[in-house]
Amino acid sequence: MKKMNSLRLTLPLFGCVLALATCLPNRACAQDAQLTQFYAAAPHLNPAFAGGTLENRVAFHYRNQWPGLPGRFVSYGASYDVFIPKIKSGIGVIFSSDEAGSGALGSSSFAFQYSYEVPLGDKLSFRPGLQLGWGSRGLLNWQDLVFGDQINRGVADGGATSSLEGLANFNLVKNYFDVGAGGVVYGKRFWLGVSSRHLNTPSESLTNATTAPIPVWFSAHSGVRIPFQAGPTGVNQDILIAAGYRSQGAFDQMDFGISFDSPFLTYGVSYRQILMKTAPDGAPNHDAISVLLGLTEDHFRVGYSYDITVSTLGWGISDGAHELTLTYVWDTPSHLRSRPHRILPCAQF
Repeated sequence: MKKMNSLRLTLPLFGCVLALATCLPNRACAQDAQLTQFYAAAPHLNPAFAGGTLENRVAFHYRNQWPGLPGRFVSYGASYDVFIPKIKSGIGVIFSSDEAGSGALGSSSFAFQYSYEVPLGDKLSFRPGLQLGWGSRGLLNWQDLVFGDQINRGVADGGATSSLEGLANFNLVKNYFDVGAGGVVYGKRFWLGVSSRHLNTPSESLTNATTAPIPVWFSAHSGVRIPFQAGPTGVNQDILIAAGYRSQGAFDQMDFGISFDSPFLTYGVSYRQILMKTAPDGAPNHDAISVLLGLTEDHFRVGYSYDITVSTLGWGISDGAHELTLTYVWDTPSHLRSRPHRILPCAQF
């Protein structure tokens, strides 16, 4: 009876939140930073993943995208999450920051997460998650920006070194409250989840006269873990097949990946395609092919991936993207004494 009551409370709430996410207006074109190794930073992908392991988990990530282009496109972040058996709940905190472009437009965010484990019979579980946080966006190098009036007044020829816009018309930093939610259904060998951020569409405009609502970010992600033994030594490995869809404003993206996971080594490849748009010749808009290598040693996991740009931007121009992740897990006495709960079978990178 308690299980049914919990399910009756969580399912309608989860459904209402996701319905709200699909109905809110999207009026801007900004995009959140993305990761190739999104399961190595699982709480950043979905608040329902908070507490999805048997241990305490601290994770860090760093991404340098398109280093061959002028300016910086760098993002980094950290997270901590843990499952509390007595209340069947996961809690977590996440932090992320990024810098983009020659004007060094930077953004950062900090959020608290909560998830709750709801058994669905003997083989399935459902975890809804909620995320409440604070975000900010600001200009790091005002002097490096070039405005339209400077171009019209001959900045390229050495004139009009300052803009008529004036710093007084801008906010160097814009702060906002942010709301996210998600959920995942999973068994021993598979998972299917959805998540969303910016449900309240906060404004990140740096001007005093306009608003710039952040479009709702939505993700659907799933995968399956297939066990097998490889080689003459019969080392236990898993084949992981995963797919993910992301949407924000006018931007849509699809990811497909396959990796081989052993107790000490993970390696794989993934493919990313931009949807809703086509290449100049009308063909599908291919974005990148990524290669991944991950190592596990006791409590540590470290992963490296490299994105090979296959879009019209060109790999030789962008130089692809480098991404590094580091995860550390550890037990506490309460975890060692408690019954094992149903951990998420997601990829580790």
